[in-house]
Amino acid sequence: MGTPSYRLGVDVGGTFTDLLLFREDTGDTWRAKVPSVPEDQSLAVLAGKDQILKNIPDGGNVVLHVVNHGTTVATNAILEQKGAKVALVVTEGYKDILQTRRSQVPGGLASWIVWPKPEPLAPLELTVEAPGRLASNGDVVREFDKDLFLGRLRPIVDQKPDAVTISLINSFANPMHEQAARQAVEEVFPDIPVSISSEVLPELMEYERTITTVVNSYVEPTVRLYLENLLKALEGKTKHLRILRSDGGLSSVRLACRYPVSWVMSGPAGGVTGAVSLVANRTQYKNLMTLDMGGTSTDVALVENGIPHIRRETTIGDLVVKASSIDVRTVGAGGGSIARVPEVTKALRVGPESAGSVPGPACYGKGGTLATVSDANAVLGYLPANLLGGAFPLDLDSAAKAVQQVAHGLGVSLYEAAEGILKLSNETMYGALRLVSVEQGYDPRDFSLVAFGGAGPLHANSLGKLIGAWPVIVPPSPGVLCAFGDATTLLRHESARAFTRILGQTNVGEVMSAFTALLAEVKKVMRDDQGVAEDKQRHTFQADLRYGGQANNVPVDVDLDALKANGLAHLHRIFDAEHVRLFTYSLAVDVEIVNLRVIAEEPRTDLPVKELKQAESPDPPSTLAFSTTTLVFAGTEHEGCPVWDRSGLLAGHVLHGPCLISEMDSNTLIHPGYKAQIDALGNILIGEAGNMEPAGTSDPSGTLDTVTVDIFENALRNARNEMDALMTRTTMSPAIREQQDEFNVIAEPSGKMLVGQFGSFIGDFLDMWKGSIEAGDVFMTNDPYSVAGAVSHHNDWLILTPIFVDEKLIAWTSNFGHMTDVGGSVPGSLPCAANSVFEEGIQIPVTKVAARGVWNHDLMEVIYRNVRLPEWNRGDVRALVAACDIAGRRMTELYVRFGDSVYFAAIDELLQRNRKAIASIISSMPEEPASFEDWIDDDGQGVGPWKIACTMTKKGEKLHFDFSKTDPQSPSSINFYLSVAIDTNVVANDGFHDLLDVTIPEGTLLHPLRPAALSCRTHFLGRLFDVLSGLLGQRAPEFMTAAGFSDSPHFMYSGNDILGRRARMHRMLTSPRRTGYRQNGDWFQLYWIGFGGIPARPIGDGPDGHCLWPAMKAIPNEFLELYYPLRIERFDTVPDSGGAGLHRGGNAQRIHWRFLEPGTISIHDDRWLSKPWGVLGGEPGARSRKTLVRDAGAERVSLGSKQDRIQVREGDVLEWITWGGGGWGEPRKRDPEVVALEVRRRLVSREGAESGYGVFLKDGCVDLARTQERRRGMEREREREGHGEFVNRGGSWEELKTRALKETGLQPPRAPREVEWRGPVTRMPWFQGWRGGGGGGDGGADGDEVKAE
Repeated sequence: MGTPSYRLGVDVGGTFTDLLLFREDTGDTWRAKVPSVPEDQSLAVLAGKDQILKNIPDGGNVVLHVVNHGTTVATNAILEQKGAKVALVVTEGYKDILQTRRSQVPGGLASWIVWPKPEPLAPLELTVEAPGRLASNGDVVREFDKDLFLGRLRPIVDQKPDAVTISLINSFANPMHEQAARQAVEEVFPDIPVSISSEVLPELMEYERTITTVVNSYVEPTVRLYLENLLKALEGKTKHLRILRSDGGLSSVRLACRYPVSWVMSGPAGGVTGAVSLVANRTQYKNLMTLDMGGTSTDVALVENGIPHIRRETTIGDLVVKASSIDVRTVGAGGGSIARVPEVTKALRVGPESAGSVPGPACYGKGGTLATVSDANAVLGYLPANLLGGAFPLDLDSAAKAVQQVAHGLGVSLYEAAEGILKLSNETMYGALRLVSVEQGYDPRDFSLVAFGGAGPLHANSLGKLIGAWPVIVPPSPGVLCAFGDATTLLRHESARAFTRILGQTNVGEVMSAFTALLAEVKKVMRDDQGVAEDKQRHTFQADLRYGGQANNVPVDVDLDALKANGLAHLHRIFDAEHVRLFTYSLAVDVEIVNLRVIAEEPRTDLPVKELKQAESPDPPSTLAFSTTTLVFAGTEHEGCPVWDRSGLLAGHVLHGPCLISEMDSNTLIHPGYKAQIDALGNILIGEAGNMEPAGTSDPSGTLDTVTVDIFENALRNARNEMDALMTRTTMSPAIREQQDEFNVIAEPSGKMLVGQFGSFIGDFLDMWKGSIEAGDVFMTNDPYSVAGAVSHHNDWLILTPIFVDEKLIAWTSNFGHMTDVGGSVPGSLPCAANSVFEEGIQIPVTKVAARGVWNHDLMEVIYRNVRLPEWNRGDVRALVAACDIAGRRMTELYVRFGDSVYFAAIDELLQRNRKAIASIISSMPEEPASFEDWIDDDGQGVGPWKIACTMTKKGEKLHFDFSKTDPQSPSSINFYLSVAIDTNVVANDGFHDLLDVTIPEGTLLHPLRPAALSCRTHFLGRLFDVLSGLLGQRAPEFMTAAGFSDSPHFMYSGNDILGRRARMHRMLTSPRRTGYRQNGDWFQLYWIGFGGIPARPIGDGPDGHCLWPAMKAIPNEFLELYYPLRIERFDTVPDSGGAGLHRGGNAQRIHWRFLEPGTISIHDDRWLSKPWGVLGGEPGARSRKTLVRDAGAERVSLGSKQDRIQVREGDVLEWITWGGGGWGEPRKRDPEVVALEVRRRLVSREGAESGYGVFLKDGCVDLARTQERRRGMEREREREGHGEFVNRGGSWEELKTRALKETGLQPPRAPREVEWRGPVTRMPWFQGWRGGGGGGDGGADGDEVKAE
């Protein structure tokens, strides 16, 4: 008999390091759990190894075959911001690529007020711009200039970066400039690691490629040092050290050091691979949902046919990097999740806040006083009196006291509160399980649930009942399953490349050649770096596909034999099928290949697993129950329940609930009416007592309680999120897909919104509609005048569907999205100078487009015939309907789950609960009115400014918003039909509406009379929030911000492609008209939304070049260059454009568009004359401006803020600069060192530092004496002039107009009351008073600046 061979799996967690020793010939295992050492994880690894080897003969002399290590070293370096000092090399003009982060602010509508923008991993002062430029097809536009680059690089030598990232525009198509830059960098920095994006992530999308490569550089020195030291410490103790990748495979130390971004999520992958190894590979259960519940959070994943689902991105903190990982979804539900009852709503909330390990749950006896999920489990008897094999006694009295606080808040008993906490926690995990199953097109009943982690087995039975995934499986040693997965997984590597081709414009040979090249590459890496011979490798081929016009890819596995035999039609078929599975529909349009990928693995070794002895009887001996306990279910105490010792159970033993099964690292709870069967591998299989594969069960309560309402509310929120996810993943219009211009609603039968936005119109629709409403009906509209402004212009197409169960109407679901084109006088359907809605495209009144599931195709074809991009609209309508259908299914599931009476009672309670919450907020507000005014500069026809004014008054229990002093509707298209909608992160439904009175006179800018034009309404939409900020900030100074919402600047471009570039995917019939078509007859049309400087806020500076609208983000420039005949030569922010202040306003966005063919452009913008105001002593932000540069700069034309049909020629450049955010607080109080840093970062100029902040620099450092002297002078000037106005607009309207031509190059507008008026508004009773009273957009009768009251 030979020497035994052992492999060691190691999983490092935040509190403990788990180890599992596996003997390869017998399957014997040993486990150990030692405290983690965060400052040096290797210490715990080595201590655990020594401890575990003591369990085997002559363990001190054993040389392990392999140590497979799952580690959080890379993750922690990111989360704790302890990574390398990274220098970043970017394309000239793109220095702010990490600063702007695709311009996205996460969260809801007001999240920008409180969102603390993180520092970039590669600081701006270490960002170097490389000369040279590539086109999207890889052609060289400008050569790389090495000498110029070296001159820019050398100044950062003194800052001693630890690593360098190189990420250049369009390097996915050609790596030559990155390779040249690396050679230059290595001359200057010969001893530090350099990562280039074309090697780390050779894919389209410049920000994602850059941040992924920066993360690689950021963690590389740390992980390299860690792994090299660990390898040295293990020298002579193991033959191999391998690192667990995020995708569940293993990597050699050499590869792990080179590409650490591939294992930044190593930790969560271990548990899934353990479930695959122990369950999927060794039992009949191949389809699994995994649930790993720890102290802070729960990770869930899906395994199909023994293979975990992989996603192509990884989230670490607030960073999303494009690195393959097991598709693990994490929710804030763990044993330490804190339960609380907010005073305003009196609704139970559980998590995501956690008690952590210190003080931990109250039952830990370490000083914790807040109720947690663990405390609820303890109160109900689900935890034994002692944990960790008796070494950790629980403080049950403290647990009861903590949960009793929740009971008092809810007005229920102790047991009811504890069960409520667990129900809500389970509901959160249930939502996560649905996310990886139902929302991916899978029926959870076709899967088994595998529960592990320290807390997972306690909740396993409950979640099985909710999700219907049976049997529920608890593997042996569930607390160290991650270590088992580490020990038994395989070496893996993948190679990928961008391959952007329309299927109809490539051939099988080209695709096969690309796969062959990737195969050779991955074979070489596996052979040379992983030690796996080519004939021992297994290879999988994948393609990322999408419908032309979409931006989100769907990966599919490719059978090369089928591809050779059936051609590219094979790819089309498998993609259509996958799209139907994921999103319920397919499209009859071109399919595009985006990326190709080859994945290699070593062959799987069938390692033995120690099997249990077979029991002689299914009934275990009573001696295996080491104690009894009282378990509480549905308020009933079950006394004398056995607590079984798992280590003594044998195969075939059956345990009947209620009972506990206890082991060193976890406890499994079996409910009444269920049983647990032990299989040969030691797995616990939980199922109904009479059936090991029972169907899902409905909620058993049958009555309404506060927890049921909370569960119902969570389900509604999840349904809405599911609608959003489908829309952003499948739609064609960039406004929907990238800029999130889509909103949905779920309403109860009478039309009251339960969750969403804009829902109040449904009740009006029901009053108006005279026809039938039946199951399968679909209603459609885009007419703002038909739906009380629920959609604000014709580009917003709204779908409305009734939801029936057994012929009873139970809900409405609705969704609208912004179409890129709906016809009309200009491409994009948003004419700046329209005089009526008849110029703005097709008008669709509320129309039934499908009856009882049968579509009126003739009608839809009439609609599509009237738009310029019919296939885009067709695809987006399918997405809107699919989103509504999904929400309808979820509402049907809720109705069936809870039953009719509880379903409708929960709806009523949610509406009433919301009303109470808003009433409580209103009651705390003072009685004094607050007023505020702001303006749109002009209407695109030389008239302006146009005023929006609001007074907010509390009247009893109601809040009144009065817009009566707002100007009349404009003859042009800047009108905005205001719909009363509230951000759903603050208000959940329509229950509050009777507490708000909103006065908006008919005929004003915010309530125009049909057929007033609306297509340029975006400016008042944004300005409304500036006004509300000014209003509410007076009542709640902690939320008072400067101005910056301003508008959402739009840019449209269409023309002829005389360069013969890649054809668009969506074709229209050719037309003799020249403008709008490419040379080959294909139509192209760009609709784009820009962003600007976010205003300064009480918490700090406004982010630069970001968007205030929730979830919006910029379209990747590489995407634009690939599909449109243009080049974006500059994409950064403008120094000094943010208003100076104690907190600086965000800097403006600057973009230089070079047009590669002649055509027309349209511009929607504002704040070209007025400035985003500063507050509390802060300075206003800079104006926006647009300049058309012709003839290589010989001609510069200042453009108006609202213009259509601007002719551009090949080579023309549009210099596009948006507004800066206003400043907050006095600039002289800003820390001089912060100002100096921003000068080095090129966010503030030296001149701006001196004039705006009184900060002088010498040799890059603060000149303290001059700075103090200047700031004393600034203080004297402020005292001499008084404290000024509450709001600083940069001058009165009279002053701004006087300086307009000199400062902007544009003539000032005429006041609205000076022009001739026509139309129905002149008949309104208030109009003549406005006309003759000197009010309106001139800022008041005397033209002075209007102050906030």
